[in-house]
Amino acid sequence: MYIFVVVVKQMVAAAKEWGFFQIVNHGIPKEVFEMMLVEEKKLFDRPFSSKVGESISGLSKNSYRWGNPNASSPAQYSFSEAFHITLSEITKFSDDRNNFRTTVDLYVQEIARVTQLICEVLGKQVNVNSKYFENIYELKNSFLRLNKYHPRVFGSEVFGLVPHTDTSFLTILFQDQIGGLELKKNEQWISVKPCSEALTVNIGDMFQALSNGVYQSVRHRVISPVNMERLSIAFFVCPNLETEIEYFGHPKKYRRFSFREYKEQSERDVKETGDKVGLSRFLN
Repeated sequence: MYIFVVVVKQMVAAAKEWGFFQIVNHGIPKEVFEMMLVEEKKLFDRPFSSKVGESISGLSKNSYRWGNPNASSPAQYSFSEAFHITLSEITKFSDDRNNFRTTVDLYVQEIARVTQLICEVLGKQVNVNSKYFENIYELKNSFLRLNKYHPRVFGSEVFGLVPHTDTSFLTILFQDQIGGLELKKNEQWISVKPCSEALTVNIGDMFQALSNGVYQSVRHRVISPVNMERLSIAFFVCPNLETEIEYFGHPKKYRRFSFREYKEQSERDVKETGDKVGLSRFLN
């Protein structure tokens, strides 16, 4: 039986005040993370022409992302690359005689199990309808994002990942020990120190809306390290596109909206303003 030590009061308090917390004793074997990092490194070590021009191991051709092609200033540029893998894609991976499909599927099953428990615990504290988290593994719009942050030039203002909030319910992050993740609190950027045994959890916009603003989806960023690369694996828990997001109580801080509507509005805002406006668009 897995041991999952959760001090509920502390976790809920962190979600309310910080929007971030770390968990240990989650029951995921160390070997699962090690295997996943090996496969991630193999993907990123491929030639750039291969990553942008080929379907790798059954990944869709647009799964590979790099930088920010729409950036118009250094403040909008991310000095990183990533593979975006939705849960719906995993079953379509090719059997190319390596461990990629098996490793990714195992990782997602393990991380989804932990995420299920976190969502249920947090949701219960703010009367969120349990239907939103009935089966995390079946939320095919959820995705893995494999990240590689390149070494920055000393003194450069270019980010590994520009400041933003996550659109998800929750994001569960496994990272190496290099560091660089920062969250914004009281107009100050605070470093989230990596811990080899911990998963880092942050509240996304959808959970902030479902909790009627009790839990906080906070802005965060990644500062690329000097003279070394950084790897991380993020699991974004997202509802299906037609899922309606609504707090079941009164008064309601946010009006009812679908996940599709939220995503489309955010995409328009990014094109028009360079940033996501977020939940303030959906206030009652």
